[in-house]
Amino acid sequence: MIITKEVLQGLNTNINVTWLKYFKNAPTAEIWKSIAMQVNSKNATEQYAWLGAVPAMREFVDERIPGTLSGYKYSIDNKKFESTLDVDRDLIEDDRTGQVMLAVQSLATKAGKAYTILVTNAFAAGTTTPVFDGQNFFSASHPNGSNYLGTAKDITGANLDAAELLLAGMTDDTGEPLGYQGTHLIVGPYNAAAAKNLMKMKTINVGGVPVDNPYYGRYQIVVLPHLGTTNKTWAVADLTQGIMPFVLQIRVAITLVAKTDLNSDRAFDKDIFTWGTRGRHNAGYGDHQLIVGAVAN
Repeated sequence: MIITKEVLQGLNTNINVTWLKYFKNAPTAEIWKSIAMQVNSKNATEQYAWLGAVPAMREFVDERIPGTLSGYKYSIDNKKFESTLDVDRDLIEDDRTGQVMLAVQSLATKAGKAYTILVTNAFAAGTTTPVFDGQNFFSASHPNGSNYLGTAKDITGANLDAAELLLAGMTDDTGEPLGYQGTHLIVGPYNAAAAKNLMKMKTINVGGVPVDNPYYGRYQIVVLPHLGTTNKTWAVADLTQGIMPFVLQIRVAITLVAKTDLNSDRAFDKDIFTWGTRGRHNAGYGDHQLIVGAVAN
């Protein structure tokens, strides 16, 4: 095949169509939406001063009592991400574009997982990353209620009940209970089986006698496959409040870009055409009061 501008344009069109299809249909592409809210960013860094500072409704007696944002500082910096695929000119000349398309499919699938991986990383780092009040995201020392059950806490009925008590203990800026209740159980591969056994079995054995399982169907299970097989973190969260425990901040959405100019130095000197993904985004923390974390044995 003789490579011309028209040939490259046709190949680029096919690559874009293939990339978009596999990007949108990546196996874990949508999981992040279960626990994180999307924030469209307009700056290199976004400030989240409102977190932890929005007051609840209260009786209007003499005058309004405003909440203040001045004491709360939390920001998320956008980061630049890329993945690049070099295609040797010989592959196109020898009409081996099928191999190119397979590589593009892999490039797209991996890019499609990127948002979920970032949110998962934030979840995994929750016990060691400070948020707006200076405490780690998962911490027993937050001023308006602990959201950390502790370590050596397997997924058992007793520990789920303890997590619910911590959620119920969350208060607003005046000390009034916020009334949160767990709706989702968030786990990685390490705790997935324990979560499913407790949530999906209608009966359990107590002393060799089958009894109704009081935890059957209590929570929807969110499995974060990118958490890895050794990470023991799990959490109970209330995901019905309009905001989420995590943030996916997007400055520039992930897109595919191409460098296929026949007259470019790269094409002339190295016989290489390039396709790659690019995005500017990051993940971070939303409202810690919506979630209670723990670490299993």
